[in-house]
Amino acid sequence: MILSRIDVLSERLIEFVARIASKISYDQSKLKAISGSSMYKLVLNSITRVADWVSNEHDGLLWCRLCEKGPFTKRGLYLHLVRVHSYEIKNLIEEELRRELRINT
Repeated sequence: MILSRIDVLSERLIEFVARIASKISYDQSKLKAISGSSMYKLVLNSITRVADWVSNEHDGLLWCRLCEKGPFTKRGLYLHLVRVHSYEIKNLIEEELRRELRINT
């Protein structure tokens, strides 16, 4: 049961990872509603780690670490991540959430 919850949750977190990676603001109350108040910090830590991993910044320009394409504007990187790499990001989120849950249990 918990694996299916992680699958559904990770699907809903792709947008947040793409926003954080692109340095675009996001609605923290929406993230808290999706993750639940008890798991909010765990989810925030997980998506922040994934976001830090999927993007790179050189001289103020954003690059995709998954395919080494760029440079992108903030919006350009966000759209690239969501359109091209959503499956990879979902898998990275799932791995990170599972790792976090093992550590914290």
